[in-house]
Amino acid sequence: MKSLLRQLTTLSAIAATTCSAAIALPLQVSAAQFGQQPIADDRIVAVAEPVNNGRFYNLLIIEQLSSARRCWQEQGNNPTIVNPLLLTFDFSGICGRSSDSNGYSVRVNGEDLGSRYRLRVEQQGDSLVLVASPSPLQRGLPKLELGRSTGVVNDFVKLELDAGWTLTRRVFNGQTLGHIYLTNNQPLDTVIAASGARQPTSPRPPISSPTPRPLPTPPSGNPLPRPGSPPRNNDNIDYQVIVPGGSALLRSRVNSVEPGAFRTTVNGQSVIQAGRFREQSRANELRQRLVQAGLSAQIVEVAQVNSPTTPTPSTPSANVIYQVIVPGGSALLRSRVNSVEPGAFRTTVNGQSVIQAGRFREQPRANQLQTRLQNAGLDARIVQTTGTAASPPSSPSPRLPTPAARQGEVLIMIDPGHGGRDPGAVGRNGLLEKEINIFIARRLQSTLEQRGYRAALTRTQDVEVDLQPRVDIAERANATIFVSIHANAISLSRPEVNGLETYYFSTGRNLARAIHSSVLRSTDLRDRGVRQARFYVLRNTSMPAVLVETGFVTGREDATRFQSTAAREQIADAIAQGIIDYLR
Repeated sequence: MKSLLRQLTTLSAIAATTCSAAIALPLQVSAAQFGQQPIADDRIVAVAEPVNNGRFYNLLIIEQLSSARRCWQEQGNNPTIVNPLLLTFDFSGICGRSSDSNGYSVRVNGEDLGSRYRLRVEQQGDSLVLVASPSPLQRGLPKLELGRSTGVVNDFVKLELDAGWTLTRRVFNGQTLGHIYLTNNQPLDTVIAASGARQPTSPRPPISSPTPRPLPTPPSGNPLPRPGSPPRNNDNIDYQVIVPGGSALLRSRVNSVEPGAFRTTVNGQSVIQAGRFREQSRANELRQRLVQAGLSAQIVEVAQVNSPTTPTPSTPSANVIYQVIVPGGSALLRSRVNSVEPGAFRTTVNGQSVIQAGRFREQPRANQLQTRLQNAGLDARIVQTTGTAASPPSSPSPRLPTPAARQGEVLIMIDPGHGGRDPGAVGRNGLLEKEINIFIARRLQSTLEQRGYRAALTRTQDVEVDLQPRVDIAERANATIFVSIHANAISLSRPEVNGLETYYFSTGRNLARAIHSSVLRSTDLRDRGVRQARFYVLRNTSMPAVLVETGFVTGREDATRFQSTAAREQIADAIAQGIIDYLR
């Protein structure tokens, strides 16, 4: 089951009505231009999908598009269990499945609130509750309850919507789209009041993790400040607010309190940094907010940052690091910086939100990056950090740039999904999707090169790479085609679900069919079809692009196959043959 990066969850928005498939929307469509169309209650169901053996749950929406076959079956009560029958056949055109914000959002009183609220499932006592939580930058908004289950089990559980909430379909210019709304037609103030009238019980505390070892005393030798203690007047000290740990779930919890928090290391230990301040009182204030949210926040003292906008040339020093930043913290700004330097991330410097583009010991390299950013119209600056300060590994620049393909040259960009701290799906016998992906990708590259084709990887090692940098690598290299390698997953309680799925968004249809056919000819994988989907790397690449789900790590048949080196090589070689068939 995919527990991380739900942007790559198996999402079949393709299983929408004929009129909703392949509708091109104008680039500047306002949410107010969308309409909604009711869906009969017996044609759609909201489900709490268990992740990591029921440690938490995701929202899954299944829709019956045609009557050819049943898409789900309900049984029992307290709670009602949903059997997702669509997983046992090729449901293209028969069933719709939405499993993340690409497929559903909140709509209240005719207004799309997808940018202000995120849908999630929480356990509250003996119920699973569907809530709309404010986005990180909307902390002033209240949480809304939309529905709940009548019990909790480690299975697919039906969510009954509260009074006033319905499931509807998005409409644009009179045409129905695949996107599903959780809709309430009352004014937002009324919805908030109704939701506030029923105060939910406190959510179940998170599953405890091993107690992290204490952080070593920072090199300064000063003791950690106690919250509420008088601030020290020390011009050489910054106060870094951190939460020990490095999981995506922990980072999400910290971000809900302080947007812009990121993963980093302090004295060799993984932590989430929530902020860094010159004033101890501000650090104490943030720490207190994190503690109130149930997080074990700490404050450490670090050497202070000097901030000349453009440092004067100086003799290189082992104790000086040149940090290239762009002031601001919006997602759009981060995207712009990433288009110049993949791997940029949000952080804070002296309490100010910035996008960090790079850190260097050599000042000329920092100057070169600053110039490239400024040439792209960005307000890039350089600050000097004294001492060794940690940098987050969440999205490293994955490798040296791939030389761009010359005119007329074929270059195949292979994208091994997940990596680093993002393992992807975790399956039977501890199978890790990221390891399967990189193995197949490397073999695929080798096979193609032996056949005379030039091939490159978006990552060559076990590192975490964000989605946009993967796209950037392919675009800068002027790749001919883009092939993303993944392994699928569902609940470990469903070992009978096995098979190959190949996805495309627009121009990759023929490539997807060629690869899919080749793999089926060469292996005994079950056929789960070629499908259209809105995966990020498919929507944002300009060349024909496909995403290959090479089997289910949770499936009895596929997991056994993945444990065989020869079987993995057979899949990779078959993908290579499909690519060659397409290129010919």
